[in-house]
Amino acid sequence: MDVCIIQTIKDSFKYNILYESVFQMMNDVAELTVSNNNYDAECLISVGNLTTEIIVKKRTNKCVVIRFLFRSDISNNFYTDETLINYTFWVNDLDINILYPYLQTSSKIGIPFNLHAKELYIQKKENAESDIYVNIGETLYADSALFKILRTLNRLTHYDIDVCSRNKDFVNFMNANVHIEDSFCAIEEHVKKTKIVIGAGYPILYAIKYRKPFIIVGERGYGGIPNSNNIKHYFREFFQGAIGGRFDGPLPENLVYEDIQSIQNDEYDYSAEIGEILSSYIENMFHKVKKIIISIIKANQNANDVNLQFNSDYTIIEGNGHYWLLNRFTRLIIKKLDSSEMSFLKYYIEPTQDNENKPQLSEDKIIELIDNKVLLQKAICNLAICNY
Repeated sequence: MDVCIIQTIKDSFKYNILYESVFQMMNDVAELTVSNNNYDAECLISVGNLTTEIIVKKRTNKCVVIRFLFRSDISNNFYTDETLINYTFWVNDLDINILYPYLQTSSKIGIPFNLHAKELYIQKKENAESDIYVNIGETLYADSALFKILRTLNRLTHYDIDVCSRNKDFVNFMNANVHIEDSFCAIEEHVKKTKIVIGAGYPILYAIKYRKPFIIVGERGYGGIPNSNNIKHYFREFFQGAIGGRFDGPLPENLVYEDIQSIQNDEYDYSAEIGEILSSYIENMFHKVKKIIISIIKANQNANDVNLQFNSDYTIIEGNGHYWLLNRFTRLIIKKLDSSEMSFLKYYIEPTQDNENKPQLSEDKIIELIDNKVLLQKAICNLAICNY
């Protein structure tokens, strides 16, 4: 089976990490022949949203299209044209309480991250280029948490502070020892060159990787300095702030200041604890992704109406003598069903009916129902049972 893996978002550090992880993972699957330039492959894997070229290939070649996206980007990808995408994997980097309305053709996976590089570079403190690196990486409300600790950062006039932000106006609020730079695509390099990390998400993972003391500050409030008893709980919420915290949570100024003072001479190494979880995530993700992709490719090669099942993401309602197909989560009306389509779908909704009395439907309409994922291969539905 030929698979082509395409990174469609080039200027994002998290999609760079994801692409490398997905490529390595797929390259280890014996049944797959993996490339990054064969657009005529049976399966195109898009790391990021679809490009025009992928859409054209999907429509002309009827190939399988798999998509990898981050949960933090769900609001930008809430709607999906089901005719263009066979399956979506959501990397669970932010626990947003938004239900993706296509549960049968998507699943969540853990954060892929290589905590143990072959050549681990540890910057000596005396050679560090900054004392503190601040990167909160807020998704929903840009720089809201950063504004809350602005006073604290300005109090630390004896520290050289490197702040990651795209908001150039911060220069007008900060003292001369605080430097503002958009370093979202160079997080690893900035973490390497600092003494302390303050932030959330990937900056904290890199701090663990390079044995840097860190303080968790994020969209879910103040996490502070973790310990060996709670570090795994922080990681499972991807270091987004307080454990179980709410968005726009409190950031007590004095506590932030005190923790920065107290963490100076402490050494922390959580690589063993976090490495254990990451290894488990990657192993589980490998088996899940491998199983789903191979099943979808095989189902696409043998598409027919024998082993189909009604997609439970949809529902059918009756009104004024007509039948309507809706997405049951968004209540979006997909189409009006004629009597032949309704009879045909009812057979799959109530599968105990006699096969000999199976209603007939034109091949074109069956293909349309399959292309729109109204009817799914049973193998794919079975895979979706434990996804959420």
